[in-house]
Amino acid sequence: MTTQPTRARAWALALLALGAAGAGIPSPLYPAYQADLGFSDLTLTAVYAVYPLVSVPAVFLLGPLGDRLPPRRVLRAGVAIAAAGSLVLAVAGGTGWLLLGRIAYGVALAVMTGAGVAVASSGADKVRAGRVSALVFVIGTGAGPVLGGALTRYGPTPGLVPFAVNLVLLAVVFVGLGSVAGPGHTTDRTVRRSGLSPAARRALVIAAVSGFLGWAVAGLFLGLTASLVERALDLRDPLVAGSITAAVLVWSALTLPLVGRLGLGRSQLVGLIALTVPLAILAIGVDSLLGIVAAAVVAGLANGLLYGAATTTVSTAAPADRASSVAAAVYSAFYLGAGLPALLVGLLTTTRPLDVALSDLAIAVLPLTAVIVVLTAFGGARARRPRGGLEAEFPDGTRVAPPRGN
Repeated sequence: MTTQPTRARAWALALLALGAAGAGIPSPLYPAYQADLGFSDLTLTAVYAVYPLVSVPAVFLLGPLGDRLPPRRVLRAGVAIAAAGSLVLAVAGGTGWLLLGRIAYGVALAVMTGAGVAVASSGADKVRAGRVSALVFVIGTGAGPVLGGALTRYGPTPGLVPFAVNLVLLAVVFVGLGSVAGPGHTTDRTVRRSGLSPAARRALVIAAVSGFLGWAVAGLFLGLTASLVERALDLRDPLVAGSITAAVLVWSALTLPLVGRLGLGRSQLVGLIALTVPLAILAIGVDSLLGIVAAAVVAGLANGLLYGAATTTVSTAAPADRASSVAAAVYSAFYLGAGLPALLVGLLTTTRPLDVALSDLAIAVLPLTAVIVVLTAFGGARARRPRGGLEAEFPDGTRVAPPRGN
């Protein structure tokens, strides 16, 4: 991947933020969609979850394109697909249209992610680039529900005005991506690709697993807060629901700077321990606005630590000529985490109320989280033992073997 100028990296970051925002716009709109179209709770969660679940295979297939094709072409293709998804969601008049729009957005973000992260991280300071990428993605994901909740009341359909605004912003970014440098790729299949050391692979696996867990808990709030607030508290206000959803991402963003002070290992351990708090609140049962807000805030704090550590690992451990494929592989775990729990809750709602389904899932996940906390703590203790000088040290103090060929 060619080192990109500052302006190109800024537009790549803008695209990551806008892609995340567009994917989050529907979150506070789901009750309105459900009321207008009359679909079940299972369909509701399927509409939400189809986006990240489509993104996972799409990321594996399409994410590495940035290593093989000009990044500008890849990023603009992602914008075009996102625009098509936005148009469908803006005028959706049936469940099929909602599913189609969400699938298009899942594919679009898969196309954008690998090349976007690689371009945004192509500067000299990769640790800082990783944290900035995490920050803009979190901000974008938080801005989407606020945008959807604030603007939905001004259109004849729930998504018309929010997605119309999104279309305009996508057009602006499409033009701005013209500053992304040309070929940083190679079409010569005989060229030897850089390898990953075993320690770098382990670091990336840990990043994927911890990021998955962070987004799994955060994803419950991103996808189901609006419905939970309406049913448990009888509060029907899309802006309130969107603001609570955005609080998860706001607190994630506020926590990200702590990753540099704690280091990657401690950030992952503290984040995993913090995840048990919102899980415990959901397991007990949410019957107050204060309880929902408290759980959402702590989920955001935990997600910020886990996601920030994961993206920093991606930026520092990936060879330049595999930046898109490595980023795509790890980010696919984030998308799976964001969608899978909500889909499981939807399946549970076929036999029990939404709040009970959430409680049951939280009770099932709590022991698993506790086991992973213990394993992470044990692994962190082993990682701090000296290994005969075979490791490199990242600027934040975390020791991980660097990728070969970089």
